[in-house]
Amino acid sequence: MDFVTDTHSLVWFFTRDERLSQIALSAFRGTVKVGRIIVPAIVLAEIIYICQKGRISLSFIETPNRIENSACFEIAPLDLEILKIADNIGLDLEMHDKLIVATAIYFDMTLITKDEKITKAKVVDVVW
Repeated sequence: MDFVTDTHSLVWFFTRDERLSQIALSAFRGTVKVGRIIVPAIVLAEIIYICQKGRISLSFIETPNRIENSACFEIAPLDLEILKIADNIGLDLEMHDKLIVATAIYFDMTLITKDEKITKAKVVDVVW
């Protein structure tokens, strides 16, 4: 199965953080054999930000290295199509969350996220 990941899910997967749910962990691990994980470009931008703030132990440069060294990860560019979808999302979300949701809509994939606002909105399928 294919998934889109949000920022916390990806960071927690790469750092083996116990806050990542077992279902989310299974989603990540399951793509190693079959499937892919789409990483929205905005997720990488957010990782730069939280790295610079010292909020995570993972360095920014480790993230694209891990992505590039794994056949199951793909980076989705932030392009006009994603922006158009984000513009039509009528939810009160922060911009980075709208762009992550828009990426999941664009690829028609389940989103790996703990975000309750996104989950309750039921705009995309969510796994956590």
